[in-house]
Amino acid sequence: MAKIIMVIDDEVEILNSIEALLTQEGYKVVKANGGEEALEKLKLSKPDLILLDFFMPKMSVGDVLEKIRADDNLKDLKVIFLTAAAGLWKYEKLNILDYIKKPFDNKDLVQRIKNVIDR
Repeated sequence: MAKIIMVIDDEVEILNSIEALLTQEGYKVVKANGGEEALEKLKLSKPDLILLDFFMPKMSVGDVLEKIRADDNLKDLKVIFLTAAAGLWKYEKLNILDYIKKPFDNKDLVQRIKNVIDR
């Protein structure tokens, strides 16, 4: 059975390009355009991994993660940040397993996802 990866980003082009890449690698992809949409979709299904954009309008990444970690059904979800930022140490308490800098190399993205999802 294919592993499910939820990609949360506010840029449709990034959502679509990651979906195409990961689908080609055999993953099932659920896209969410922002934190609010992601939280609604998480009520319906639990992915094996979340790729979460660090900078999004409306709902901050901290708010999204706090709601995920506060939910007993979701608190153990594996999360990787997608970001252009550095210094993400303050989110270690929210159990982030990796962060991938944008722009990213497709092969590196896939390998790092495999490293985390297979833990």
